[in-house]
Amino acid sequence: MTKHNRSKKKNWMGSRVEEFLAQEMTEPTFRVAFAQAGAKRIKRALAEAVRKTRESQGLSQAALSKRARTTQAVVSRIENPKTSYLPSIEVLARLATALGAHLEISFVLGTRTAV
Repeated sequence: MTKHNRSKKKNWMGSRVEEFLAQEMTEPTFRVAFAQAGAKRIKRALAEAVRKTRESQGLSQAALSKRARTTQAVVSRIENPKTSYLPSIEVLARLATALGAHLEISFVLGTRTAV
């Protein structure tokens, strides 16, 4: 390790997670990776919510898609947590209506550092 590299090394041992995260967020590559991880978490939650609600009502993907004026392929992509597809708010609202639900989107204040 060179003298130059030592000065850039992050010192977070023994510090709080928030301090470490704040320090790491100064690095652009970390910020991008952190944002992507958050998007994946949101996608998994969305996929699970749509699938569970649809199944609880005994609907097939095809039946839900017909009610929501979309295609079965779109419903499948939404319910698949491994795809990166995120539907528009309009599609989500139509799905919610078709499921007899309402759509809520919120921003939750907390200790996470914004990108």
